[in-house]
Amino acid sequence: MSFLLAALLSFCPPASAQTRGRAGPTPNPISPLSGIGAAPPAAAALLPNIAVSAAPIARAAAAGGAVAAAPAAVQPESDRLWTGGVPASAARRQLDRAHWETTKFFFGSRVKLLRSMIELQEAASRPGSRAVEDLEGMWLDWRVKSYSGKVTTAGFQVADRASIRKDALKIFDRRFPKDAASRAAFRRYLDRVDAVVPVERPSNYRKRAYSVFYELPLVAPADLPARIDAMLSPAHVAGFESHRAGRQQAVLASFKTAAVAAIREANLGLPDGKKLVAVILLGSYAIGQSTPDSDIDYQLMTQDGSPDAIAPFKDALDKHWTTDKLEKIEAFQFALPSSREVVVTSFPEGYLVVSPDAEAARALSKTGFAPREADAWSRLRGLAFGSFYRAWCWTYLRWADLRSLRR
Repeated sequence: MSFLLAALLSFCPPASAQTRGRAGPTPNPISPLSGIGAAPPAAAALLPNIAVSAAPIARAAAAGGAVAAAPAAVQPESDRLWTGGVPASAARRQLDRAHWETTKFFFGSRVKLLRSMIELQEAASRPGSRAVEDLEGMWLDWRVKSYSGKVTTAGFQVADRASIRKDALKIFDRRFPKDAASRAAFRRYLDRVDAVVPVERPSNYRKRAYSVFYELPLVAPADLPARIDAMLSPAHVAGFESHRAGRQQAVLASFKTAAVAAIREANLGLPDGKKLVAVILLGSYAIGQSTPDSDIDYQLMTQDGSPDAIAPFKDALDKHWTTDKLEKIEAFQFALPSSREVVVTSFPEGYLVVSPDAEAARALSKTGFAPREADAWSRLRGLAFGSFYRAWCWTYLRWADLRSLRR
């Protein structure tokens, strides 16, 4: 096993990348994107000296944009949290450890979850009545395809959009009914995904393109074309726009207010050198592209990268978020060190910095986010990684089968 993991790392060097999605249970003490539970709602009025910075993606303006510190306000000494960042070498070591934990999570907990999903669906249906006969084969494809072969803080970097669409078509043609109506419906669906998902979010593009595999494998074959046509329909897209024009800004404002209050409260019990510097808001809310189903994703940054602030911040956020709450909150269960390079490297799909320290917000911000152009090498590396990951998952499934027979 150690040889296989060593081989994996040769394909997955920690590097700047686009991340894919999240979901599923997460291990402790360090695990990406584990849920911290539903928070109470949040206060609506913004504090006058909240410093918030975001990439100037055009759509972010509709989401509330950056909230700058009031020019006339004098920043309290307790809000001066930015110390210039930790040394680059120390930041890189911490980031490497985070990437290793992410790798173990995707090769451990995620594979266990995959087996559970397969078993549940096989128990809930019978061959001949569902759209996908080979559930294991389809779920393996869903899990391992359309990655670039690199690992990032939040997960495996996804492939470029063209590769994702190509893989999705291959999976559908191989695993789903081969009738012309179903194939045409799936191609129309991918056209809608192309139109709806912003280019800054390749991980969301993969999530959307693969949604048919996640949601419809047990549907009766005769019902499949209509069910696909109902996904991401004009009515759904209109709902997205309505949400962004209304609730999105209220949620952002209340979260920013609560987060700044929570940073201040958490820091009261933390020594200098370990204080919480900023909350890095991630995902669709960070770039003004949320939907009614979006959750709040965030990552904490502390002065030294220690996790001491995670629990007190969570408790304080629960207390201070009192209006316009979201039921779903996802947070990393480790903190990042104070380093602009670490933030930029970790979250290339966009982020928004929330901090009571205006200098921290300025130092950590980045202007513009766009995925790198794919080349022949990155696509070859992604194919090699996908083959390795599939072999790993298949081996685990067979090992788990043997263990269940021995019980």
